[in-house]
Amino acid sequence: MSNKKSLYEKVDNKPDYIKTFLITLFIVLTFGVLNIFYMIHSIFNQDVNSKKENIDSAFEAYLVDFLIDKNKDFALKFPKNYAVNMRLGILYSYKKDYVNAEKEFKNSIEKAAAFDYTPSYQLAKLYVKTGKLKDAQSLMDNIGDKYNKRLLRFKGDIYSLIGETYNKQGYYALSLMKYEKALLYYKAIDEKLVKQTTDRFANIHISLADKYVEKGKIDEAIMALENAYELRPKNIILNYKLGLLYIDNNPKKAYELLSFVNKKEPQIINSDAYYDLTNKLADIEIQNKNYTDGELYRKKALQYRKFVKNNLLNSNDLFIDVIKQDIKADLAAQEFIVTLQFTLQNNSDLDIDNLTIYAIFKDNDNIIQKYKQKIYDDIKIFKKGEVSPPIVISASELYKNRKSGSINVDVYAYKYPKYNVKLYSTSIAKPVINQ
Repeated sequence: MSNKKSLYEKVDNKPDYIKTFLITLFIVLTFGVLNIFYMIHSIFNQDVNSKKENIDSAFEAYLVDFLIDKNKDFALKFPKNYAVNMRLGILYSYKKDYVNAEKEFKNSIEKAAAFDYTPSYQLAKLYVKTGKLKDAQSLMDNIGDKYNKRLLRFKGDIYSLIGETYNKQGYYALSLMKYEKALLYYKAIDEKLVKQTTDRFANIHISLADKYVEKGKIDEAIMALENAYELRPKNIILNYKLGLLYIDNNPKKAYELLSFVNKKEPQIINSDAYYDLTNKLADIEIQNKNYTDGELYRKKALQYRKFVKNNLLNSNDLFIDVIKQDIKADLAAQEFIVTLQFTLQNNSDLDIDNLTIYAIFKDNDNIIQKYKQKIYDDIKIFKKGEVSPPIVISASELYKNRKSGSINVDVYAYKYPKYNVKLYSTSIAKPVINQ
């Protein structure tokens, strides 16, 4: 985790390094000027972008080779300076020359002082990057556990990287073991790192549970989710998944978990499952002659049904069929006009007597326009199974400097604004303007 500044400070011959730094700075500034030139040029020549990318890549490769050559010279002049070898290792790794990168990192480890673990950390990162996970682990384990904050951070980071790699490969059990080891090191030095790693740890438990569910191993899935629940009891998705798994064998526990979700994000719950669960608890209480509790659950079920009817939509309740989407350039008005036309089908089990369509138009992260239209109300009701007439939404954006790109459109629907659901998302390319 060392930065370039700390590496440069460890060099013996400072005047030569300052000279190298100034030369590199000159190249970087020159590169920046070239970038500005090409940006200006691209305004008048739309096809320059691909050429510019090629020039950028070539210049970047030249810069890396230049720095490698300079550091090779310093390695010959100052053979005992381990920072030079480490810097060469970083440059070779960036260039994807992993054989030479490993060689330079090993040279750096041999020359480094006993208390400087940075070269070992850099080599371990290289091993993770190239899939040599056992080598990375062995390298850090062989150093031994010493109360050195820098070393503990390095070890935590490497175990976290190994855990992340195993997670991406689908080896969740192995991933959990590595993240657990990372947590041990982070707990000694940094609470922020503990929180970040704990979140990942909980997410892997959830992924492991999903894998168990696919194989029909429900008990194992519940155990994995319970482990995650101990770490993140307020995680909405975790409460929801665990609640669903408890419905058959522990309905009271399921109701407790799903009620938490219902208070926080009611729109994500399967309303039929939650309604049936509440009635199931009412039946259980009545069978046990707890009539008051039974009637209370029954009343809650009816209240929930009414709440759903008046306020909630599920993403599966509506099917959107997009008929047309395009962007046209209005040269007279100097603007792009984007249009989206679609129909909706009511796939729910209920008539919908209150429905609003809401759309957000964006150019990158900049909101161009918002669109809102109430298409059904108390008088005009959206019947179960019915298909709506075509709905057309549109927005316009003034174009400046004839920039290319895309306009993104997100379409939402809701009965009550707080509980909207996303129906559709698309990106429409702007047309090329020739004048």
